[in-house]
Amino acid sequence: MKALVSYMLKDYLRSYLYVPPVSLFCLWTFVAYTYVPNPVFSSYAVSCAVLYFVTAWLTITLVNREDATQLHITAVHARSFISVFLSKVIGVLIMISFLIMLAVLYPIWIGAFHRSVTMWDVLIAITAHFLISFLGVAVSLYFTKIWSRKTLSTWLLLVLILVISLVKGGIVEFLPRGFSFVTWVFPPSFAIMDVLSQDTITANAQLLFTFIHILGYASLLTVTFLVLVRKKRMRQKFS
Repeated sequence: MKALVSYMLKDYLRSYLYVPPVSLFCLWTFVAYTYVPNPVFSSYAVSCAVLYFVTAWLTITLVNREDATQLHITAVHARSFISVFLSKVIGVLIMISFLIMLAVLYPIWIGAFHRSVTMWDVLIAITAHFLISFLGVAVSLYFTKIWSRKTLSTWLLLVLILVISLVKGGIVEFLPRGFSFVTWVFPPSFAIMDVLSQDTITANAQLLFTFIHILGYASLLTVTFLVLVRKKRMRQKFS
């Protein structure tokens, strides 16, 4: 698996498809902290939201990097389509980890916050950024070309879902009573925004439940995707 992940990353880096999303995030980070001081968690909430979309961009371009022929060759060498796509997921998360470190540590380094930042604050920030990134990866997998070749409509639908998932807390307020359940199917990224909207965050059961819920949701989406990929491959093999 290590060699496969390494191959995926090297192939993707040679393509330079990562340059626009990574450059955009880096530029946004540097510009966002031009004016100081800034509130700690509110600032991290915004960087989480931006990273959510950047992660989706990276996921789509990395997963779609190989054409059908190259994907088949890679799968033959890896002896598993699941291993191929799992290595792509891991590859995205590795790339995102560098952006997470930038998002969390850069404002601390330049003293951009209105108060000193504790190790607990850093831990919460890193966890929040990782969870929303993992969620972005898991959701975006279903909008790769393995399911649809209609690029524009696929991108638009993905962006719409990501936006709704971020603001679904506000949407619930405008829905008729008893209809709030329709928002349950959307990714729980709003929960991260809700956590980071607080001035201080304390360790409690609700915080732990929120993080476990998001991790479980993203993990379930990813596992389901891998299972569906395997079933689709088996149908193509025997059709």
